[in-house]
Amino acid sequence: MDLPEGILMGFGNPLLDITCTVEDNVILEKYGLEANAAIIADEKHDALFDELMNMENVIYSAGGACQNSMRIFQWIVQTPFRAVFIGSVGKDKLGDRIEKRARSDGLLTLYQLKEELPTGSCAVIINGPNRSLVANLGAASLFSDDWIDEDDNICALDRAEYFYFTGFFLAVCPPAVERVARMCCETNRIMILNFSAVFVLQMQKEALGNILQYVDIIICNKEEAIAFSDTNDWKTKNIFEIGSRLQQMPKENVRPRLVMITDAVCPVLVFQDNDRVLEYPVPPVKQGEIFDTNGCGDAFVGGFLAMYVQRMPLDYCIRTGIFASQQVLHVVGVQIDKLPKFSEKCI
Repeated sequence: MDLPEGILMGFGNPLLDITCTVEDNVILEKYGLEANAAIIADEKHDALFDELMNMENVIYSAGGACQNSMRIFQWIVQTPFRAVFIGSVGKDKLGDRIEKRARSDGLLTLYQLKEELPTGSCAVIINGPNRSLVANLGAASLFSDDWIDEDDNICALDRAEYFYFTGFFLAVCPPAVERVARMCCETNRIMILNFSAVFVLQMQKEALGNILQYVDIIICNKEEAIAFSDTNDWKTKNIFEIGSRLQQMPKENVRPRLVMITDAVCPVLVFQDNDRVLEYPVPPVKQGEIFDTNGCGDAFVGGFLAMYVQRMPLDYCIRTGIFASQQVLHVVGVQIDKLPKFSEKCI
């Protein structure tokens, strides 16, 4: 299928990923970090970034969850600039470097430039099968919804048919998410939301409440689904009940909502209209072949969306997402140039 340029638009926080592999929990304990948690950096984490950058095995890559998903999307569709990525960077060399890396991966960027803060970064600490993320958002935290009103961006918004938001971005600029969400609803276009992290659900309850009525597809992992239940006082940790209730929450348009709940080991659960629940097993991966779990969720989204915008069957979309998530396990950082050329024969 020939996809038009800019058919998919992703909103997220562009960051430089600073990835290090450690053999023990010393750094995690030193900075009060938990395995497989994602947090926003505060003052006590300032030294963490310096410490990681001085390690011998440090790897730098253009990151941020949404940007990673868009790059994986481009890896699969192979035609450049079918996706466009939105977020804020500083007017600095780091911002230029991230943009150059994204474009080399076929991703079009329409960054909002900020002078007040430098381009953001994310510490990625890998310890065995676990990864811990500490994001220093920098300029990404300053995104403002006046981006939507600029002429060049209006044209890009008009072209896009699918809009993907991370919860991380919702935490930065709720007005932008709500404006685009309303637009999607009014113009019959598709809005996809990833819950992204437990802290988003705990801290952005009101913002989530304002936009969920417009969301066509919800993506989250099991921990995030349970956190949503806890935050909304649903009094259940049953993942099937939570998924069903998420799917049935009030919606502004008549298009049935799709809810996907992922897990590293258990099947991907897909909740559809009329209480239909589909399960997609995740093939086991040998422990010795896993080098970095950080980008798995991002890659799942990118793989899923690459087929979804081509209107492929849902089963094929999910299996492509699972395939993509397992490919990035074999490299440290989401480095597209280290991945094999995508072939649909692999799905």
